[in-house]
Amino acid sequence: MRKKVVCLLCFLLLAGSLSSFHQKTAAANDDVTGIALEKEMRAMIELGIMRGYGEGVYQPKKEINRGEFAALIARALDLPAGTPAFRDVSETALAPDIYRASTAGIINGYSDGTFRMEMPITRAQMAMMIDNALTKYLKLARKKAPLAFIDRADIGGAAFQEAVSRAVYDEIVLGFSYPEGSKFLPKKSATRAEAAAFIYRMLRTWKPEYKVATVNGSDQLVEAAAVYSSYGDASNAASGSNQVITKNDKIVGMTSGIVITKPPFGSALTNIYSDSSFSYIFTYLPAQQELEFVRATEDYVEVKAAGKTGYVKQREVSLIPDQQIKGRNYYSVNSAGDLVHWIYVPSGNYYQNYVAGKAPSFLAAGPKYYSWDGGIFYDASGVNAGTAYQYFNYLPARTASNYSAAELDSFINQELSRIEQLYNSQPTVFKSFKDATKKSKLIGLGNYLKEAEAKYKINALMILGMAIHESNFGMSYLAQDRNNLFGMNAIDGDENQAERFDSPERAIDALAERYLNKNYINPLGKYANGAAFGNKSRGFNVKYASDPYWGQKIAGHMYRADKALGGKDLGKYTIGETISTNIEVRHTPEEGSVNQQFTYLNERMPVAILESTNGWYKVISDHNDYSEAYINSQYVREMEIVK
Repeated sequence: MRKKVVCLLCFLLLAGSLSSFHQKTAAANDDVTGIALEKEMRAMIELGIMRGYGEGVYQPKKEINRGEFAALIARALDLPAGTPAFRDVSETALAPDIYRASTAGIINGYSDGTFRMEMPITRAQMAMMIDNALTKYLKLARKKAPLAFIDRADIGGAAFQEAVSRAVYDEIVLGFSYPEGSKFLPKKSATRAEAAAFIYRMLRTWKPEYKVATVNGSDQLVEAAAVYSSYGDASNAASGSNQVITKNDKIVGMTSGIVITKPPFGSALTNIYSDSSFSYIFTYLPAQQELEFVRATEDYVEVKAAGKTGYVKQREVSLIPDQQIKGRNYYSVNSAGDLVHWIYVPSGNYYQNYVAGKAPSFLAAGPKYYSWDGGIFYDASGVNAGTAYQYFNYLPARTASNYSAAELDSFINQELSRIEQLYNSQPTVFKSFKDATKKSKLIGLGNYLKEAEAKYKINALMILGMAIHESNFGMSYLAQDRNNLFGMNAIDGDENQAERFDSPERAIDALAERYLNKNYINPLGKYANGAAFGNKSRGFNVKYASDPYWGQKIAGHMYRADKALGGKDLGKYTIGETISTNIEVRHTPEEGSVNQQFTYLNERMPVAILESTNGWYKVISDHNDYSEAYINSQYVREMEIVK
């Protein structure tokens, strides 16, 4: 192993860093210029690992055979001399390299004692040789990623599957995008450019390069020439607030900025863990979502999700320093006095928006405001503007709405008329709203919403808001075809797996019985994080939906309904929150082991306060078996709610 390390050090000293080659020769007049894998292939050419066919001729699209690829690996790793092992390897210039790779255990022949060096090498075979080099020869501890390629069945047996899965994790294998999904194309004959890319990424997996880069006046990243062997060394060398640390060209450390989720290949989610050892996932987010940056290490990035501290894996996020932020989420106040949330989509450089609720009095129309949790706001200079959370976002579910069935139906009809008019004005954009006033599965649900409120002890307006959001006003495919107002059992977005119901009313029953009352509102439930919609730090939203603003969007529908119907629900209850973990909730306003109802394990759990008496708060119980409960007032504070 000592020889391997010495060889690599010589290799780096003589050739410089892998990432520098593209910069030095990008303007070269050859057939590599402009290809998709130019950086990778040019690096291999500069190192002498890949050779050409004459001045400026490298034939990147030419198929590469098994013997040639074995030679590339032997040169890249500077393997020691080997012994002959195959009866069909002729005395060519490639023979010594083939035997070096064979003796190192990187390549294997066929059962008849042949290697078949002239046979084109497939992408699966390349992945296997790379795996042997990293895992068996270099003895790196490696991890596997899910094989999400739609052609994974073509990869081969277990050994090939594992080799490709490790290559996916290390981003040696990237795959090809097709309308139906990503493919690996394991049986495809590899090109010289693909071979160069595999070798390039193999070397960077073995010996990652850490650098210090500076964000210049044009917001471009300029890497210094020095290469460091560890994150710590690079971190010690970084001094300016406009400097970042890169690992193989990816930013892995910065002074300040934002974190953007980037789920790894094979997953739709970035997991957020409660600890830096990644032992427990407390929530998760889809791609392109913002997280508050706290600090970064070689192994993890410490973040805050809606104010709650968490940890994410470096490979599952992108770090964006302040100087390179092109856009970010913000809030504004519209002419009607509503709080509007604008969500930035980095991949398309555009914004989406929704009404979140009533605008706090300390926010003015015109300026942009920023908030990580929808309650604590800052102006563009980072100065705190004030704190006020949305009432309907933290309204506990066991409360009751003031609105009658007829009033709820009137709002439903009003909304359906509004969205049908959207279709009439822009039929292509709003085609799903055609005939909404006749076809929506929300029509006439008012009576059952109030029945469900009484039967299940779940606020009728909350159920309606959730139905509007999840079923697109009762016009979604699942609502229309299966009476499924809430997307139940549409696992991973697969509508074919979604549940069918005899009526929309039965979908409401299922939501209440099998989801909310069982696992979310129930303080003893599997996903108990507070009995309100909330966000990614508390409430149903922690585990119910990956969208970090799912709860706020539903609360926005509730707000619009309340506003349209006269404002009889907003502010009806006083909302408080627990201030620490493991808070005892009791039957009576006294200490004792026999009067305990349940325990709030997590802090900042929303409660509906009914009255205060002798150092105790009387609250609506989240437990379905009880109507009321008591909490010692020293463990509860009133939330700052928009009035």
